[in-house]
Amino acid sequence: MLEKAIFFDYHETEKGAWFKVHVPGWFAPKKLIQKFMQGGIRLDDGRRISAKQRKLIYALFKDISLYTGYEVEELKELLKIDFMIDKDRDYFSLSNVEMEIATEFIEYVLEFMFAWDIPINKKVVVLAREVNNFLYLCLIHRKCAVCGSHADIHHHENLVGMGMDRAKHNHEDSRYIALCRVHHNECHNIGHKTFEDKYKITAIKLNEATIKELGI
Repeated sequence: MLEKAIFFDYHETEKGAWFKVHVPGWFAPKKLIQKFMQGGIRLDDGRRISAKQRKLIYALFKDISLYTGYEVEELKELLKIDFMIDKDRDYFSLSNVEMEIATEFIEYVLEFMFAWDIPINKKVVVLAREVNNFLYLCLIHRKCAVCGSHADIHHHENLVGMGMDRAKHNHEDSRYIALCRVHHNECHNIGHKTFEDKYKITAIKLNEATIKELGI
């Protein structure tokens, strides 16, 4: 259950923050309130979907359309409905949705595309690299973070090379990125910093569970 609310009488103590809540036009049954006297808060900072986010979303829709044969508008509604059900979100419009929800939706669409091995246009990959989960998905699905081709996992820092005991290496100290053979070689030739600056890309750290899942 999600309702718009107004917060007031805010103050802080050693135990945390306290404030009163007013929900205009809504009256909760007393039994419901007595049973559920706790919940989550999602703050709306007033920011709406950016032109860049909207451009990326429709570019991803186009790639899915080319792969599946579905019309873009049909895909838009189907994916929005799936997203709302999975994430327990209210219906929204891509014309004025909150920026936070737009980000979540983009990540959801990318997860869908990676899961079904739907090719992402190389020009769209450039936009997608800025999305939080893109580099992680590239690693999980072995897709090059630069071009989308089949990739190997590249140790971007604390490299494990000749003369080093891979079994004793702490892989959680490394940063990783999925690169195809062409871009892997380019990274070595021009250096990591130059490579990152060129493609506006940064390798990421992985937790122990993901490292085991990837077999690193």
